[in-house]
Amino acid sequence: GSSKSSSNDPNDQPIFQFLTGMIDDLKVRGPIYADDWGVPNNLLRVFNATFYAFVVQLIPALIFAEVLQRQTEGNLAVAEVLLSAGIIGTIYAIFAGQAMTVMGITGPTALLLGTSYGLAEQFDADYFTFYWWAIIWSAAMHIVAAMTGLVNFVWRITPFTLQIFEFFIGVSFCFESIRDLVKPAKLGFEDLSSTERSAAYANILIGIGTCWICWTLHHAETWVMFTETTREILA
Repeated sequence: GSSKSSSNDPNDQPIFQFLTGMIDDLKVRGPIYADDWGVPNNLLRVFNATFYAFVVQLIPALIFAEVLQRQTEGNLAVAEVLLSAGIIGTIYAIFAGQAMTVMGITGPTALLLGTSYGLAEQFDADYFTFYWWAIIWSAAMHIVAAMTGLVNFVWRITPFTLQIFEFFIGVSFCFESIRDLVKPAKLGFEDLSSTERSAAYANILIGIGTCWICWTLHHAETWVMFTETTREILA
């Protein structure tokens, strides 16, 4: 019994397994790949899935559009995000064998796009060419990692790198949000008209109110009022 359990221990697996994971994925997905693209039994389910995918793609694009447009000086915005998500989502669904995977922009991606634009400006390089080669090299490293099974390192290290990266993302967005709220008010300067300063203060109050509402609703599941379903929806 102990020898069997030890053989299934992820730490006992070799770190490098050339193409093992890919072969296992093909064995699992191969027999049902055609069924994913077959005629659905329920068209309503297809409509619901399509609408859900559209909303999931649209909302992040709208949220990060202002960030991308400001950081890249208008080179990337909502249209570019939606178009790229549609193209890469179709390619991924066809070749990865997972048709229902939703591909979209996230916070780290928005930071990467803004940082890459700053680097391109620093080196006086064309942004799209610079970013193209950055993505090509990133794709090459991902392919090598997938082919050699480097993901097995996850079982041998702590999640510290993931947690510190998530902490960095959270702090970065909090800082940018506070900066964008306070900066228009130009505190300590008197070169704003009363109307502009009032609008800036109103924007700060709206931001604080939005933060408070989100924080309050986040804990809605612990409330004693309303039904359980209502609390889950609010949360």
